[in-house]
Amino acid sequence: MTRVLYAEDDPQVADIVRLYFLPHPTTELTVVPGGRACLAELSAGNYDLVLLDLAMPDLDGLSVLAELSARSDPTPVIMVSGQGQAELAVRALRAGAADCIDKNSPNFSRLPEIIAHTLHRHRRLPQLLPSGSATKPPRVLFIDSDRAELTAAARFFASHAPRFQFTADTPPTQEPFFSNELPYDAVVFGPHIAPTPLLDALRSLRSHHEDLPALVLGGPVSTESAIAAFKLGAHDFIAQGPGCYTDLVFSLTSALKHSATARLAAQLNDELATLSRTLAAQVAARTSDLAAEAARSRALSARLLRVQEDERHSLAHELHDQVGQLLTGLRFQIEAARAQNSGAPITEALQITDDLLATVRSLTLQLRPRLLDDLGLRPALESHIENFRRQTGLTIDLELSLPTARLSSELELAAYRVVQEALTNIVRHSGAQAAQITLIAGDTALHVEISDRGRGFDTAEALARRNSLGLAGLAERVELAGGRFELVSTIGQGTRLHAEFPLTAVALAS
Repeated sequence: MTRVLYAEDDPQVADIVRLYFLPHPTTELTVVPGGRACLAELSAGNYDLVLLDLAMPDLDGLSVLAELSARSDPTPVIMVSGQGQAELAVRALRAGAADCIDKNSPNFSRLPEIIAHTLHRHRRLPQLLPSGSATKPPRVLFIDSDRAELTAAARFFASHAPRFQFTADTPPTQEPFFSNELPYDAVVFGPHIAPTPLLDALRSLRSHHEDLPALVLGGPVSTESAIAAFKLGAHDFIAQGPGCYTDLVFSLTSALKHSATARLAAQLNDELATLSRTLAAQVAARTSDLAAEAARSRALSARLLRVQEDERHSLAHELHDQVGQLLTGLRFQIEAARAQNSGAPITEALQITDDLLATVRSLTLQLRPRLLDDLGLRPALESHIENFRRQTGLTIDLELSLPTARLSSELELAAYRVVQEALTNIVRHSGAQAAQITLIAGDTALHVEISDRGRGFDTAEALARRNSLGLAGLAERVELAGGRFELVSTIGQGTRLHAEFPLTAVALAS
């Protein structure tokens, strides 16, 4: 519930305002008939906002606002003015009113909306006005050439604004005065300082103390002097005359509040910048850790692949040199026995031996073809594809464009495994009767592409299966070799697998 206090001596206007709030049940409006009743109600109750009529018979709105300022009451105030009260409205805004609205204007019917907006803005800002003993009294320096003016100003502040620590003095004679550290929260230039020294003093103050509030209590109103003062950073320019000291107190209160808000904003900006730097450093450190972990993971995967290939090489060597030689010797003995006795059992034993030799040769080629180590990628691929055609019946179109010089053993092995695994997948899963294989080495990269017109599949699902014998393992092998892997498949239309390996100095065999 939002509680609003409205001080209005005209019952008809009060009734109209009550009608404005009928569609807003979350706002509770309390109306009092005058300024003194308003102050008494504020002392007794807890209100979120005050509406003040400027002209009331017992105590006008400006006097109520001055009393609230003296109490350091943070409740936001909206002034309600009438026709011909523009000058008073300006004084009210200077005195710290949050807004001022003319009761004769069409906007007056939007009063609940204006109140909601004012409260929203007010609640977003901290209350920074000095309050009681919890905050040091604001230190104000009043500078003027006329001793009588200094005495009058000091008496007024002592009597009507004792919460200020007021110092009255003549203009400083030493040039570097404003360049020193000033023990004041605001500076006021009096009406007896000539325009040129005044502007020079403002310029010097602003060059050394950019955020220190500076106000001018001017002599006879000079539009040019006022404009020049505002351009040099004066917070306000108040014309000397009746009530000017009251307006000066109001303006000082507003200037100090703005200054405190600006300091808080600067402090928050500094803290935000520090936090941003801290977060950036943490993100950078975490990113570095993740990169290191990824590098360790890649190194481990590469090492595992090397171990696997070494094991395959060792097994192939054992099969070829040990088992293969034993089977060959056994075949010779069976042949010799058949020459002496050509019975059916000997012939059957010879056939089994031939089948075992063929199986050993096939396993040797799958594990690690000696052609790849001895002669290079082209002969190894041509031999593998010829055997694959014969074993599976798959029609394979092979196109090779490789350099005369051999590639590095790691690159040749990676390319060979891509073709080997891709052909195996085509036979097992695609249902295709033919495949196209292309290996082209350009100036900077080796391109390996295998395609078919089989049944196709969902590539995202296939790659998500972390199986070292499947497509995910094939993609990882390509990436560990420094290559780029691409897989495109459309259900019912076929599959295209593309691997690109950079041809650097390291990729070329020495």
